[in-house]
Amino acid sequence: MDKKEEQQILDLIANRDEKQLKDLVTQMYPADIAELLEELPAEDTLFLYRQLPGSLAADALMEMDEDERKEVLDLLSDEEIADTFLTHMDTDDAADLLQELDEDKQESILSHVDNIEQAGEIIDLLRYEHDTAGGIMRKEMMVVNENWSMPQCMEALRKQASEMEEVYYIYVVDDEERLQGILPIKKVLTSPNVSKIKHIIV
Repeated sequence: MDKKEEQQILDLIANRDEKQLKDLVTQMYPADIAELLEELPAEDTLFLYRQLPGSLAADALMEMDEDERKEVLDLLSDEEIADTFLTHMDTDDAADLLQELDEDKQESILSHVDNIEQAGEIIDLLRYEHDTAGGIMRKEMMVVNENWSMPQCMEALRKQASEMEEVYYIYVVDDEERLQGILPIKKVLTSPNVSKIKHIIV
């Protein structure tokens, strides 16, 4: 990216010209966008990122240095991270990205991933060191309905757990099998009287 093009982009950002900015940046290489993002103040970074289509935003994010990437992620809501990045990434890249964040942040972001199978695959990879043989293992998923009571949940978990070796997360779905959140095992043990599962999911 030459200086003239860079200045044009900076002017469009300063003027908050969404249409022209989108037209220009969608023709750029992810590495060039990443370099530009690393130089922008937080407010401008956020504005530029929100003009990028999901696949380009994801590619640009992965081109950034880890520290700079975390700064961008800190600017975005967990729902935006799930919608903009994870759904447009390979599962292993998504797991690498989440591995840089703390566990609470990971769980919150994953609760916004609509595809339950994708969320399961990402969580499976998070359990293992990068590039180890364990990283290719499939996650055995435990699933409960958000409208179940805790006794109903416990009964279903007992049945499912009998066929599994290890359990780390429980996936909560709605009546149409769409992922609504993640239920940490600790909450199952500490919320015995909750009326519905959806009241305690993350």
